Amino acid sequence: MKLFRPPFGVTNPNIARAARLLDYTVTGWSIRSLDTVSRKEKAVGRVIKRLRPGGVVLLHDDRPGIGEILETVIRETGALGYRIVPLDELLGIKAYR
Repeated sequence: MKLFRPPFGVTNPNIARAARLLDYTVTGWSIRSLDTVSRKEKAVGRVIKRLRPGGVVLLHDDRPGIGEILETVIRETGALGYRIVPLDELLGIKAYR
C-alpha cells in the first residue's frame, strides 16, 4: 500500500518526512461524516449536503451501524449522479507496490 492517512488527519514535519522516505502518498478527506458522534440520519445528511465532484468522505469502519450509513450514502450519492471510485483511481496513482 502506498497511501497513508495520518491519525486524526494531522500531519507534521516528522510524519511528512517519514511518508516521503517510505514513498507514501499522504491522504485526507474533504467531507467528515461525524459518524463517531452523530446519529445515522445526521451523518448521512452531512455527507450528502457536502458532496462535490472529487470529494473524499471520512467514515469509520468500527462504528455501530456503519453498514447502514454506508449503504444509504452509496444509494443517495448514486441517485444524485455521483460515481464512487477507489481513492487511487480518484488521485490517478498506483496505490499498491
